[in-house]
Amino acid sequence: MVRGIAEHGYRCLPAFSYMIGALNVGITYSIMVNKVDCRFMYYFLSLGPCIRGFAHIRKVIVVDDTHLYGKYEGVLLSAVAQDTENYIYPISFCIFDKDNDASWTFFFENLKSIMVDGPDLCFISDRHNNIANGIAKAYNHAHHGYCISHLGENLWVNYHCGEKHYLFYKMVKIYSLEDFSDHFVGFKNYCPEAAFFLEHELGFENWSRAYFPSNRFNVMAINIVESVSAMLIAKREYPVASIFNLIAKRFGEIFRERHAYVLK
Repeated sequence: MVRGIAEHGYRCLPAFSYMIGALNVGITYSIMVNKVDCRFMYYFLSLGPCIRGFAHIRKVIVVDDTHLYGKYEGVLLSAVAQDTENYIYPISFCIFDKDNDASWTFFFENLKSIMVDGPDLCFISDRHNNIANGIAKAYNHAHHGYCISHLGENLWVNYHCGEKHYLFYKMVKIYSLEDFSDHFVGFKNYCPEAAFFLEHELGFENWSRAYFPSNRFNVMAINIVESVSAMLIAKREYPVASIFNLIAKRFGEIFRERHAYVLK
């Protein structure tokens, strides 16, 4: 769905989308511009093979953003999953002008058109309010969990757990509610303020594996999506069309390599 004509380095996006769509059956994309001055605001893209293959992937979507720099600026968002062999699986990419509630809502509304809402679906992200608000507006049944790496860093900086900081990571990965309770009591004795924050301000269900209402599998952090962002870092100062051209080219190569491997 094209919603306008983008300006200032983004004019070629509609043509680019049609071109890449011819090579990727089932592609989904959306462009939105400001109606007043026709300046580019949002662009969402998900390749056809990525959409179709998600039916066979663990229903855990990891989202994160990275800031672009140079002449065009903006924010690049990536959403990825993980297959049963722990390979990173790309789902969709989005670029927006500003990191706010409106842009994240645009992303999740477009994502919902290809990733159906349901209690078996969950999202993993950092504790970004805009992400949480976007998920809440678009998805009524999916669950949202926090990245334990970012949360652990927050505890280290703000609550100074010292040598007992490792207890947090032990609690996170426990499956049994009984074992979790035992470990949490021990953690609470050493770091009462951090324990209060984890229990009453965040809630166990948002970060612990034992209380999480869906299956996070082994996806406890957002490092897989950060790996994708790192792969694209060299193009972050380029126009948007160049960035998405790299995305289509690189992941097209990966899909072909994996397909050849499977055929053997």
